[in-house]
Amino acid sequence: MAYYEKEEQETVIIYDPSSKLWDIYTTVPKHIKRLENEHIATVFNVEKDIEDKTIGLRMKVEKLPSSYIFNR
Repeated sequence: MAYYEKEEQETVIIYDPSSKLWDIYTTVPKHIKRLENEHIATVFNVEKDIEDKTIGLRMKVEKLPSSYIFNR
């Protein structure tokens, strides 16, 4: 399996005020690479294909960088 089809790709960022954590989940290849390279948080869950390529990533972080914009 390669990356998810374009129609199925998403990036979701949710803030939970009770835990004060940002929950980031993405299946967008560009966002996966950025999150892996910048190490802004501890990885919570990784989805891999049969070739060991990361196709989904979930992480939690206490503070989301103010400059953190995915569409650049």
